[in-house]
Order: sequence, then C-alpha cells, then structure tokens
Amino acid sequence: MILYFSATGNGKYIAEQIAAETDDKAISIVDCIREGKYLFKDEKILGVITPTYFWRLPRIVTEFLEKLTIDNCRYTFLLVSYGTSTGQIGTMAKEILKRKGQKFDAYYSVIMPDTWTPIFNLSNKERVEQWLNKGKAQLKTVIEDIKSNKRGDFIKNKLPKFVAALPSAFMYTAERKTKNLSVNKDLCIGCKLCEKKCPVGAIIMEGDHPVWKDEECEMCLGCLHRCPKFAISYGSGRSNKHGQYKNPYTKI
Repeated sequence: MILYFSATGNGKYIAEQIAAETDDKAISIVDCIREGKYLFKDEKILGVITPTYFWRLPRIVTEFLEKLTIDNCRYTFLLVSYGTSTGQIGTMAKEILKRKGQKFDAYYSVIMPDTWTPIFNLSNKERVEQWLNKGKAQLKTVIEDIKSNKRGDFIKNKLPKFVAALPSAFMYTAERKTKNLSVNKDLCIGCKLCEKKCPVGAIIMEGDHPVWKDEECEMCLGCLHRCPKFAISYGSGRSNKHGQYKNPYTKI
C-alpha cells in the first residue's frame, strides 16, 4: 500500500509510479483520514509519500503519522519530495513513530518542482521540466531500492536541526494563516473546484466565490494551482507572477 499526500500531483505521481512497479495500490492520505483508516496490517509494502513544507512534515501528514499503526508489514518506508532541502523532515517522522514504538525500514527523498510560488517562480517551463527530469531520475533509483527492500536513511539535502528550526516551527505557523489567501472575484467563475479539493475543508462558497472559513489551513496552495482561471493568489501578489503548477504526469 502506497499512501500519499499531494496538492499539485507530485506526491501522487511518485506514489503511482511506485505502486505500478511493485504491483500495489496508491491511496490518498486525505481519503484515509476521512475514512478513519489508520491501521495497516500484513502489507507486503507500506510506503508514505509526503511533500516537505518549510523543511518539515505538513501538519496533515504529522497528524496521520501520529495515528498510524503498522502491524506485521513486510517492508515500510517514508519518501519525501522536496524543492530545495528536506530540512529535518526525516528526523521529525522518526521521532513520531519512535514515541509509539514503531519505525520505517527506509527513508528516501526525491526532488520535485517546489510549488511554494510566493517564493519560487514556476513560470519558466523549461526550468520546471529540468526539475521534473531530475526527479524522475532519482525516483527510478529509489524504486529499485524499494523493490530490493533496502534499509536505512537515504534522505538527501538535509539541514542541521538549528537551521531548520525557525522555518519549521514559526514560519510554517505564520504562513498557514488563511488571511494570506485572496480571490479575484472578476476572474472567479464559481466552479467550486477549490472547495471540493481542499484537503482540510477550509473553503466554502458564499454566493459564487470561495471563502476561507478557518483561520488556518494546510497551505498546500492546491486551490491556487488548480484554479482554472488563476483567480486565487497568496500574499501581496508575487504568487501571481510566478505561475501555476500541476504535475503533468498524473491527474489531480
């Protein structure tokens, strides 16, 4: 079983590729949470795919791992996707499982385009394609390691704990405030896609436009990147200049 959290398709693509090569299934962590499924027993392979947010685990994945129970699974792993650095995400996952007397057999990482467009510019399609090609090459190697049940920590581009501490603890909390998100009502067509796809149900429609009903959300930017009219932006508008992104090799 390959479990993934994905807002723009990177994690889903990785999970689908691993599932295809190992004759397994790829299932969304969001679906597991909605169904209350946290126990995984007697699996040939149990993998968790997560993006890196502010050099740490996303909140939704953190909460999932805190409830996850692994029972008699033959091989387990965590795979993190990242744009620039994996920070301390592997250590964070290890500590969560250790508190429950559990662990993953292996830890991997694969680079993917960083979708945090308040900083990263994804409007250059050639650069994005180079990013994807590098990730695909890394994933190919990781899949062979998974198939051979390789054990150990193979996460790349880590940062010292003191370097990752500030973004991980404080910036993630501040940037997750939904007051940072806004919608251009002149562009919005009221398609409700953002409401339907929000992994934590933070969006509702008021009239024909989305409203963020919660003070905080996952800040996955799935609403921004998926919007067919690019009507959603983050912050002062820099995100509008940096484009939208969806992994071209899967459907989200």
